[in-house]
Amino acid sequence: MNNNTHAVTKPNAAPATPIELFRKQLEGEFITTVASYYNGDDREALRFKTAVVDYVRKVPKLLECDRISLMSAFAQVAQFRFMPSGISGEAYIIPYGKEAKFQLGYQGIVTLLYRTKKIAAITSNIIFKNDVFEYQEGLNANMINKPAMFGKEKGEPIGAYTIVEMTNGAKTFKVMDMQAILGIKELSKAKESKESPWNSDKDPENWMWKKTCLIQHAKLLPKTQELQDAIEKDYEGEGMDKGHLDAGGPAVGKAFHVPNEDAGGRGAPGADGNQAVS
Repeated sequence: MNNNTHAVTKPNAAPATPIELFRKQLEGEFITTVASYYNGDDREALRFKTAVVDYVRKVPKLLECDRISLMSAFAQVAQFRFMPSGISGEAYIIPYGKEAKFQLGYQGIVTLLYRTKKIAAITSNIIFKNDVFEYQEGLNANMINKPAMFGKEKGEPIGAYTIVEMTNGAKTFKVMDMQAILGIKELSKAKESKESPWNSDKDPENWMWKKTCLIQHAKLLPKTQELQDAIEKDYEGEGMDKGHLDAGGPAVGKAFHVPNEDAGGRGAPGADGNQAVS
């Protein structure tokens, strides 16, 4: 009779994947902090956690970032009650080497402006070389943009504008030409990074131009502390010195543009570019 006994063994479990380890790191203090931004709503906090994991799965380079900077960047997204998603366009987490940084998206500014309850509508557009673009400031401020359409070549982008309608019916606009927008880009210490949203291959629709114009516009609109904080966090993510950006922004450019035609010296806009639209 064979009395030898054999212990039952199990195959070695597969090691946890980097994304599984990261998911584990989101528990505890991080999820508690997130819940506090959602007024203690644990369900929203768990939904946020799921969105974070999905976001990192789509941007795996973030797993190479320092965990403190990565957790901090996502906590900033939660602070403004955004959901991390490239689809929503509210906020992004960008890997710059080993550091993850919060970046405010165009839609995030729009969301925060609407939260003031004083904004009824927000519009933004890119101005192209072959558009007919006209605006004037002063007591009879007005703006007209006639885009090149129906098979006509648009040409290169030369500027951007935003229009904001207040709940009381008043309208304001902001115009920035290419030089003004790229001047702000030059203040970004992250602009040379291949991960920067300023790079044209990452921003074919020039959302960074629209975002830049709207941020400058927002400085002269009703705002909340939350909006101010978000803009400051965005500057930090870009490595910008916000002291170099005045309230109106460095918007300059021609007041009247007709393709292939001299504007005839009709003047340039003032620094604020934020006048009522008639």
